[in-house]
Amino acid sequence: MSYSGGARADITDRSTLLEIYKFPRQALLGVRVEEPYRGPRLFEQAGMVYRNEVEGTLDRFHGIETIARHDGPPLYELRYSGGLLR
Repeated sequence: MSYSGGARADITDRSTLLEIYKFPRQALLGVRVEEPYRGPRLFEQAGMVYRNEVEGTLDRFHGIETIARHDGPPLYELRYSGGLLR
């Protein structure tokens, strides 16, 4: 799998960055067997929202995961893609 992205460049506060990067760890624990691409489609906890928009199958897939505070703009965006090697 390949990844590209992360927290917004304008976020420089260390505590905010730690909060952002800690949050996906909780979301990734909720991955579903049917869609083993990063985390679940939606995960909410402690005022934060994780979204995972994925397309494709295990053979070939791509997606975008975002993290935001409720009713706020995305703080983090990661694009990913992958599939089976032949």
